[in-house]
Amino acid sequence: MKNRNWIYVPPLLLLLVMAWYFQAIIGYILVAGILSLIGQPVIRFLLKLQYRTWKMPPAMAAFFTIAGLFAFFGGIISLFVPMVVQQARKLSQVQPEDVIANIRIPLTQLQETINRYQLTAQPLELETELKHTLTQVLDVSAIGNSLQFALGLTGSIFIAFFSITFITFFFLKDQGLFKQMIMVLVPDQYEARFAKVLSKSKELLTRYFIGVIVEMGIVMAIVSIGLAILGIENALLIGFIAGLFNVIPYVGPIIGAGVGILIGISTNGAGLPLAAIAVLFGKMAAVFGIAQLLDNIILQPIIYSHSVKAHPLEIFLVILMAGNVAGIAGMILAVPTYSIGRVFVGEFFNQFKVVKALTGEA
Repeated sequence: MKNRNWIYVPPLLLLLVMAWYFQAIIGYILVAGILSLIGQPVIRFLLKLQYRTWKMPPAMAAFFTIAGLFAFFGGIISLFVPMVVQQARKLSQVQPEDVIANIRIPLTQLQETINRYQLTAQPLELETELKHTLTQVLDVSAIGNSLQFALGLTGSIFIAFFSITFITFFFLKDQGLFKQMIMVLVPDQYEARFAKVLSKSKELLTRYFIGVIVEMGIVMAIVSIGLAILGIENALLIGFIAGLFNVIPYVGPIIGAGVGILIGISTNGAGLPLAAIAVLFGKMAAVFGIAQLLDNIILQPIIYSHSVKAHPLEIFLVILMAGNVAGIAGMILAVPTYSIGRVFVGEFFNQFKVVKALTGEA
């Protein structure tokens, strides 16, 4: 038996090499898989519809499901992209000299303190350094100036969009297609157990991805409503950015809050004295803090504990390790990957005590 198992090694190595070489296509398949998981409740509902003896064909149900998904995401894009472009134009019109003028006095005091106590190897000129940094940050006009770059990007987006749409359609139409693609690679003696793993993983991931979208929407609503109550301009855009970055566990909310506060201050704090800017900063930070408090106490435990059935501390350690290995991409993929891994080891290695403890079967 052991010698027979060696025959699977060369095909597996070849598969890994092909996966690396065709990683863009693998990416299309993964995105299509996620979209098909998100669309599962919709297509199940459509397939149950019946008028007398007529039932909706799977192809039609898949078409309407994709149309609904793209209408949802397309509506979000059409709503927020013009706002992002408008804000980018405003940022490009901000002059670094005007920003520095509002904080010149405390900036000078800070510079004198740093230089007096020799906290840096060379005497520091904060105003010059800050001006240089702001010039780079606010120079958004350089993005996309190249016509060749724009055409290449458009072509890549079109290919990705068409490929993902095509693959998603067949994943939805032929519900067992992805399973069949995996089962072809599985030895006969493990087919039943792998089928069980795929079934459980599909259920967990469907709940997880739908939960993440709901979480994004709730965080966006909390931030947008909170900032609108405070009279902050572009509250909806800032809320959208907060919800979008919230997908990245732990560090995403910090990044989203930083970007959102920067947009809020650049838009609402122009010409205000430093004290008023500090008050504005405090108000916006409080809104982001409340949103994250509600997210951490209510939303995340529901999504992580109920959808992937894992303890919050367990999830935290997994995300921490994934971030250490693969950065932000690893943190985003940590929970769904770990969910599949838990199901797999629970099915194939449930004789070990540590596996029983992790999968809740101890």
